[in-house]
Amino acid sequence: MNMIQLKTPRKIPGRPSIQLSEEADDEIRVQFHLLLAEKIYPTIAILLERLLSAHKDFPVRSETTLRQHIHRLGFTYQMTSKIDEVAQEFDVQIVRHPVRHCSLNPIELAWAALKDYIRKNNTNFTMSSVYELAAEFIAGFDDKAAQDAIRHAEKLEVTYKTADNFVENIVEPQSIDDVSDTEIDNLSDDSDDSTDI
Repeated sequence: MNMIQLKTPRKIPGRPSIQLSEEADDEIRVQFHLLLAEKIYPTIAILLERLLSAHKDFPVRSETTLRQHIHRLGFTYQMTSKIDEVAQEFDVQIVRHPVRHCSLNPIELAWAALKDYIRKNNTNFTMSSVYELAAEFIAGFDDKAAQDAIRHAEKLEVTYKTADNFVENIVEPQSIDDVSDTEIDNLSDDSDDSTDI
């Protein structure tokens, strides 16, 4: 008779996992924020070097382990761009378009108009004629055309907002299934009966 024997689970070789104390977690946070205050980009290597130079007996010795502890602590660092800093300094608001909504971007509308103009007027199919047609279109793209593109994008924005408002206020409330408490109790009673069999 052939019997199957269960193997005992293998131990994973290597170092035991490091459990950091609250003080060690706090020290990681402090060194991280000190790097930010000094305007040094806090890479894992720089942070580990800082921690080891400040505390010779710091338990974390590898970048991989430090990265795991940083993620466990929930660190996220978003680098601010120079453009944002300068805009804030001069009290300028930067409008960023949503990703994958090119219809809301007037520049994309102008780009589409340029490609359409070249497509309709290109008869030679040479790069020099494409260059000339592009220069001709750009020269003719005046402030009125730019304002039309901006107005068109604003009109689409209003359309999107109206559609979103319609879905949130009219469609979604009607799609919620109103199940009464007695129906839920009846369903739970039926499921209790089926377990008794």
